[in-house]
Amino acid sequence: MAEKKRDGAGSITISIARQPVFNTKKDLWGYELVCVCNSTDIGETISIEDNVAVNVASSNYIGIQQVVERGKRIIVNFNEKNVLDDSPYALPPKLAVVRVPEKMLVNSEVVDSLLRFKKDGYHIAIGGFTGASGYEKLFSETDLLCVDTSEIKKDELKELVQKGNEYDAMILAENIKNSDRFDMCLETGCSLFHGPFFKIPEKLSVRKISSNEISRFNLLKIIEQEDPDYNELAKLIQSDVSISFRLLSYLNSAAFGFTQKIQSIHKAITLLGWKQMKTWLRVVILSDMNQSPNAPELMFVSAQRGKFLEIITREHDFWGFDPDSLFLLGTFSIIDTMLNMEMKEVVKYLPLDDKLKAALCHDPNNEYLPLLQLAMRMEESGWDEANAMIRNLSLDPIKIRKAFQDSIDWANEITMVPEK
Repeated sequence: MAEKKRDGAGSITISIARQPVFNTKKDLWGYELVCVCNSTDIGETISIEDNVAVNVASSNYIGIQQVVERGKRIIVNFNEKNVLDDSPYALPPKLAVVRVPEKMLVNSEVVDSLLRFKKDGYHIAIGGFTGASGYEKLFSETDLLCVDTSEIKKDELKELVQKGNEYDAMILAENIKNSDRFDMCLETGCSLFHGPFFKIPEKLSVRKISSNEISRFNLLKIIEQEDPDYNELAKLIQSDVSISFRLLSYLNSAAFGFTQKIQSIHKAITLLGWKQMKTWLRVVILSDMNQSPNAPELMFVSAQRGKFLEIITREHDFWGFDPDSLFLLGTFSIIDTMLNMEMKEVVKYLPLDDKLKAALCHDPNNEYLPLLQLAMRMEESGWDEANAMIRNLSLDPIKIRKAFQDSIDWANEITMVPEK
């Protein structure tokens, strides 16, 4: 979803990305929303007057609809003008968390507005929490105190957690890079967790590929053939209750609007078309193999990365890369986390050429790797690094932004298919 705002120089298109927030059990608690505009710089700060966060978050964007339906909260960052203009009231109080940086609290009017929002049912979050004196009244009414944990020492974090406990507020540990960092934050008493840690394999143990996983890899080999046997494929899908159920549920959903209910796998393949069928099957097979407790979010990331790389490869054809191959690269890029195995072991079973396997293993000399790294930086709102990559790769920043948003929309839609 994108929303357009016009300034003196013309129109600016705004897009939204979501970043998951987890509880102590690594269950999904909600999302932080991040806005992106189509300026020369992919993550340029949005104009205060545009009030982008509210306009996007209160829209009909399909991802936000899913959040509402699942009873999850969204954290929306507001600047001083937004707060003083009462912009948070555009959002439903049962859904929204109003977040402002601690440094903004020097303005007493901002503090008064936040207390009023709290009284009216909104959750309040303070970013960059240091426990500064003079704001005790507000802190005692605050729901989330956010701490950047990327570089913080354990003793320093423990002190901030203790301050949070005094105010009866939850500590949101942000920018957690890996499972060791997550464990440290958990041990010190943090309540909520945000960062790329959930996309990285945990402490790996040696194990064998299961018979179910082998059957999934065999199905992947069939669909990656240049001229697959559709009769054999239909039989394989028909014999797999999980995949056949999800395929038929997908085709019989409102998104397709077929007048008659589709009950045959053969007919399903014919109606969907092989290209779309192959794309959908890749996502579903990975979903069925996914052993992570964060499976839904990993599937979203997998699908979004794949589509993003496919689009930017098609839009920038001077490399001569195959868009379908880059879709596979993005889609399989976190299969090591899904299976909790080392990537160098997983790629032995994947029906991919050596160049794609090398990219999945992050070979520094691989020509595909910079595009995968760009996708990863954008997921985490690493705009400065992303802008540098875009310039170095001679990419069009507006096309990149649009590809990023289109891939989010596509991933939202395809991962809505029932699981079983």
